[in-house]
Amino acid sequence: MPAIGLPYSPPNWTNQPLTLYHGTVDIHAASILSGVNVSLGRSGTDFGRGFYTTTVQRQADTWAWQLAQTMTRRLPRAKPAVLAFEVKRDDLAALDSLWFVRGHFDAENFWSLIFYCRGGGLAHHRSSSSIPTAAPAWYDVVIGPVAAAWRQRLTIYDADQISLHTSNAAAVLNRSRKWRVS
Repeated sequence: MPAIGLPYSPPNWTNQPLTLYHGTVDIHAASILSGVNVSLGRSGTDFGRGFYTTTVQRQADTWAWQLAQTMTRRLPRAKPAVLAFEVKRDDLAALDSLWFVRGHFDAENFWSLIFYCRGGGLAHHRSSSSIPTAAPAWYDVVIGPVAAAWRQRLTIYDADQISLHTSNAAAVLNRSRKWRVS
């Protein structure tokens, strides 16, 4: 029930699902909707090789448009496409995750990971003796701001990224309700 005197009151909290958006191109949309494969992600990205999503649809629109523009030489008919995944918050909470709330210039931990991953770092994981050192291990999911100019330590205002790096994380998306937005 809206509070009296306030112009807007949000709905009551019910631990409602979270919608994550992914920007891609139309020729990849059906494949992604049939099953996310985190190993197909590019390396050298903010949080390393993985499948990237956002809670901001207009940001996914931009990612899709940029990808379509870069693919026009190889695939001149590629059109931007945005996909949505409705995930249960409890499913995300059960994953091994790393969170960054701020990406300001002095956020040393955030920028340390960005520089590591952008520089070709192989994996990121919780410090634990239970993780074998022979194979790279990953946090299931990393959440934080989006680096705009990473060497200058600049982030994009009002943008976020939720990157999924393991089969456990992909399973959360793959069992979620999903659809093509555009």
